[in-house]
Amino acid sequence: MDDHVHLTRRERQIMDVLYERGEASVGEVHGALPDAPSYSAVRALMRKLLDKGHASYRAEGTRYVYRPVLAPTRARRSALDRVVNTFYGGSAADAVVGLLGARSELTPEELARIEAILAKLKAPKP
Repeated sequence: MDDHVHLTRRERQIMDVLYERGEASVGEVHGALPDAPSYSAVRALMRKLLDKGHASYRAEGTRYVYRPVLAPTRARRSALDRVVNTFYGGSAADAVVGLLGARSELTPEELARIEAILAKLKAPKP
């Protein structure tokens, strides 16, 4: 299931800020958004994310500090699934080729890591 399928562009941007920082206040999120709407609009969007179950909060003095509910690894999986399904017709191979083709250079370490992952995938399963 794609846990972020029902997020608007702005809600996704807010969640990106929360994932990047781990947690943030409305003011911090507002300051990090590109072409940010008003502070009150960001506060309203944060409330929607709470209502949708994507974020939680804790009181810290007089302000609220928000954090994502979904673990970063699960959010990454959800985002990758969305990209693969939307832009590559569900083909992980096409997505990998597209991603690697977009990179102008890979370091020897990156190449070695990719080769090790591919070797594991090719190994016979018990």
